Amino acid sequence: MCAMESNTSLDYGSKESCDNDQHRRAQIRRNKHLHTIDAYRSWSGANSFFAWALPQDDQITLINTLREKNVRVIRIFLATIDNGQAGSRAIAANDIERYRTGSPYTDSDMLTRVDQFIRNIDFYGAGRIKLIIALHDRYSLGCYAYKADSYVSKYGIPTASECSPPNDASKFYSNEQAKTDFVNRLRYLLDHVNPHFVQRWGSLNRVIFSFQIENESQGHMSTFNARWMCDINTQIRSFVNNGVLLSTGGDVDFGLSLRLENFQCSALDLISLHDYTTNEDYSRGKFQEAIQLAQQYGKRVYVEEFGGRGDAEMAQALNRIAATAHQQGLPWLVWQIVPNARSGDYEFFTKDRIAWTAFEHQAYWAQMSSSTFQWPEIWN
Repeated sequence: MCAMESNTSLDYGSKESCDNDQHRRAQIRRNKHLHTIDAYRSWSGANSFFAWALPQDDQITLINTLREKNVRVIRIFLATIDNGQAGSRAIAANDIERYRTGSPYTDSDMLTRVDQFIRNIDFYGAGRIKLIIALHDRYSLGCYAYKADSYVSKYGIPTASECSPPNDASKFYSNEQAKTDFVNRLRYLLDHVNPHFVQRWGSLNRVIFSFQIENESQGHMSTFNARWMCDINTQIRSFVNNGVLLSTGGDVDFGLSLRLENFQCSALDLISLHDYTTNEDYSRGKFQEAIQLAQQYGKRVYVEEFGGRGDAEMAQALNRIAATAHQQGLPWLVWQIVPNARSGDYEFFTKDRIAWTAFEHQAYWAQMSSSTFQWPEIWN
């Protein structure tokens, strides 16, 4: 049995866990200068998609706790949020296009609250945490009918209680006027000036790592528009500058996250990988495939969503997928960290001791691992 260098993880004492730790120790010996500023250094992050809708004290707790664990990135979405979302203390908010598509965008409460969250990230994150912001959520397109946005009514998108038939958002991705409406939304958001910094979102590199036009675009659909992702990103590329990046926003599994056309798109900088598998061999193979494609087409790759349901499953996902990711030189973000949320689902925090111990362990080893890619935006 090998001796662990941090608190017990879910697989403490197993041969797999020992082998993983021996690999990590060897990696640190080979990279003994990682404690200095090194852009070829991996990192960890957390999804907390409605963190901006949490009360201020929960936002501050989240940021302080993650900063203390050397977490470098938090990912949020712009979408309608329920009161008490996921059992948390979230305060309800409407998307800017929940009831009406296009200009004038009259519901500015979401932007005010996101602006404040960006300021909190800067202040409480002490310059060590940055944001990934998904500017829309595919699941606002009728997956959950009770909070569908205005594109659903304007373009006649069938709705469902969850992402299953009859919901089919193909009209949104194929209709030229819908593309125009969506690009107008994105340009409006990227040109929005945060009053705390007097700077456009699209250039706010002090706090924002990357934007993505949508979370899991075209997910859970039987048809696919292969040009849509690159077309939209190309149309907004000039609105994202000053070192802020554009990422894909992932898809429903690793295979779909690796669509070749995204690697070939010159407007995109980063390829985001999503999957909720706990199969290490499968994940390792997909990570290696992603790295090869990224090197071929001049992109960078990171694992943006993975996790498990409940304390033990979340710990297992962290000890398997996060560990495999940084062994392959890929940063990662777990789904998802939320203070005061319900237990037994995909949210966790410090009270979920098995998952939190695994998170602490893997977050430590992420920052101590070298990366296949340079991340100067993170280690600046």
